[in-house]
Amino acid sequence: MTQEMKTERLRLRPVRMKDVEAIHATLQDIEIARWLSRVPYPYGRADAEWFAGEVEAGRIPAYAVIDAEGFAGVIAIDPTLGYWFARDRWGRGYATEAGRALLAMHFATTSAEAVEAGYYDDNAGSGRVLAKLGFERVGPQMLPSMVLGHDVPGQRTRLTRARWEALVAAERRAAA
Repeated sequence: MTQEMKTERLRLRPVRMKDVEAIHATLQDIEIARWLSRVPYPYGRADAEWFAGEVEAGRIPAYAVIDAEGFAGVIAIDPTLGYWFARDRWGRGYATEAGRALLAMHFATTSAEAVEAGYYDDNAGSGRVLAKLGFERVGPQMLPSMVLGHDVPGQRTRLTRARWEALVAAERRAAA
């Protein structure tokens, strides 16, 4: 996972040890951590060091999302699509923009026939991001929450390769 990606406003590059401070500081915000299934809270510096080390070792394919102001968040397909952004970056469309870039690379470089993602029922913003990316609801499911210490009602979604390719082709036709 050495490939960097650029979008109109963002650069996606593999998470590095130099991101530990930013990751640690950002995930101290309970309003971010509460929406993430696999993130403990409080999120310690050792947690951030472990995460960055796993990415550098090639065991977690996570990308730091960098905007004009610096570190903005993280996005990954491992094997489900997941992402989080610093609260001051919310509402800028970064999750959709970064998600499109990562999905394009994923479908271009793997033989995967689909990507799944999930979101908590109370996280309507994440549901909207996934819908914009082309994910379709598969059905309800209970999703783990390390922050709350129990499973939480949520939705499972899926984006098939065929749907992704059809959406990309439609965007190209509309732009022509």
